[in-house]
Amino acid sequence: MDGYRIVEFNGYKLCVNEEVYEPAEDSEILASILDVRQGENVLDMGSGSGLLGIIASKMGGRVTSIDVNPYATEATLCSSRLNGVDLEVINCDSITCLREVKVDTLIFNPPYLPVYETSSWIGYSWSGGRGGVEVLLGVMRQVNAKNYYFVYSSFTDEEEITRFLQDRGLEINKVKERVIGFEVLKAVKVVAKGDLGRA
Repeated sequence: MDGYRIVEFNGYKLCVNEEVYEPAEDSEILASILDVRQGENVLDMGSGSGLLGIIASKMGGRVTSIDVNPYATEATLCSSRLNGVDLEVINCDSITCLREVKVDTLIFNPPYLPVYETSSWIGYSWSGGRGGVEVLLGVMRQVNAKNYYFVYSSFTDEEEITRFLQDRGLEINKVKERVIGFEVLKAVKVVAKGDLGRA
């Protein structure tokens, strides 16, 4: 695709440009905890380059990838072709384009920094709003899933996430952390309380 370059990340070829979030440590730790079963319906929210949706598809999931950024949806399509997978790719704001949002698995590498920087498309990749949780919790309020996979940072309001999960009867089932400088990244799997899931 014109204007895109191809990068390799963890064995996958991905299309990116200056307006698309290039996978980094947060993508890597989130990918490392994914456990998608054959035939599961998967929603890859904020698909970016398409990495997480591609991985879920290779595990056997039927993946719908959504991103507000039109460059990211083009990148996801390009990356899916390069990696030989078929993803349903939609360009829309959050899940406003879906009628019913009930899936087996939600995968979301959300914008998790407590900033508002939406003057360019790439800014949507890290602008998590108030406490860095606005976008994440907004999506989780609207998606009914058995498994939620997401990542957040030590700069994110973790107490707000904990309160939200408790109020919804959800609990963290799996955690992977990585320290990068002064920041701690956490990738988590969340399930309904009492559901041992596939830890």
